[in-house]
Amino acid sequence: VFFFVGCLFVYVCFVFLCSCASARDPLSKDTFSFHEPSSNDLDAKVNLWATYYYLPQIKDGDGSFALRDMQSVELCPRLSLQEWCDSAMEGSVRIIDLKNETKTYNFAGTTKENLVDCSSVFRFDVSKTKFREARGSYGDGLDNYILAPYRTLATDTSKISPGTVLYVPQARGTRIELESGRVIIHDGYFFAGDKGGAIKGNHVDVFIGTHKSAPFFPWITSASSKTFEAYIVNDKKIISELNELHTF
Repeated sequence: VFFFVGCLFVYVCFVFLCSCASARDPLSKDTFSFHEPSSNDLDAKVNLWATYYYLPQIKDGDGSFALRDMQSVELCPRLSLQEWCDSAMEGSVRIIDLKNETKTYNFAGTTKENLVDCSSVFRFDVSKTKFREARGSYGDGLDNYILAPYRTLATDTSKISPGTVLYVPQARGTRIELESGRVIIHDGYFFAGDKGGAIKGNHVDVFIGTHKSAPFFPWITSASSKTFEAYIVNDKKIISELNELHTF
């Protein structure tokens, strides 16, 4: 009897951990199949311009520059200078170890200890960046949100509030092939779940997962003079489902 109970306990724990692990990956749950909106589903039209950000994936992480937490304690992964600077710039990094297991680290804040000079890599000063282990498999956004590839937007929260859903007509029907071979057809909906220090006014930053560029979204031009139309969505079902997708 004790043996049976023990086995049952182990099994329940295993199922629980597996379910938690799958819950961390919003991409595995997202079908990108929301209906095309009617005029009643949409509120105000806004003109935006976009850049993009992504999740660097680094194998082994055996460089010379350590990821450190807010107390400057090493978090184990050591990256090359380029890898460290890219991770600090993007705000997150996924480390793949020798056993092919992954762990994602996220921007935690800044301190003046153990600075890393990235001036030889790019002009942005990210030297004070510190990290922490992320809740979501693709990293964390604003407040309690996690990042969801091809869904999350970083916005100026004074212009577009966290939790807002936007519909971009030019995105609907976009074909995106993933590393796994899965192909998604985008439905055009995005979720304001992140922010960035350089994101001001009508500028939005689109999270594109582990892709390093976004040729599938030609409306992302990284030019403030080249805007596109988007609409604030009022469909409560879609808002609720995208909010749930971004919640750990």
